[in-house]
Amino acid sequence: MRVYLYIVILVLAVACTPHNRPSHPSTIQQVDSVYTKSDFRTYGDYYKSGHQVYAIDLLSDGLDYDSLGHIVGTGCNLYLSDIFAPKDSTLRLPAGTYEMDSAAKDMHFLRGMYFDGSITGTYLLQIQNGQMQRITLFTGGRMTVDYVENNVVLDFELYLADSTRYHATYTGPAMYR
Repeated sequence: MRVYLYIVILVLAVACTPHNRPSHPSTIQQVDSVYTKSDFRTYGDYYKSGHQVYAIDLLSDGLDYDSLGHIVGTGCNLYLSDIFAPKDSTLRLPAGTYEMDSAAKDMHFLRGMYFDGSITGTYLLQIQNGQMQRITLFTGGRMTVDYVENNVVLDFELYLADSTRYHATYTGPAMYR
């Protein structure tokens, strides 16, 4: 009799398993993905790791910086705090593909994480009327950097911990400071 009970439980478990799972990761919906303003920063060999360290701050339409450098408006802010370039790349990020990682390596950038009570790495802020509504940390992905005439072209393919995909772009000036 016990054998029949196990068979019934097994049949019910199989019957209740969803069969319509997506075959590919889902995409973040209704979030800005085209960025129109940028702030590129260079920090030199900040960590004494033998790499040039850069940061990129991107704003979507609807966001801007006020006179104090604070973000105002409504939109999305994509931020990459630590991008590692070869030691001799002192003027700008070299063109190429950068991979997300948790360590300082040439042509890599840090994943989003909580560190000492703050967020760092690669993350997305959703802002409404100057107030942060949501923080999204990215745990995997890549960034492609290219230069066309006087513009930098950035293409991002970023992922959340659950494999949700976020694709974003920026084309425009890259004023490094």
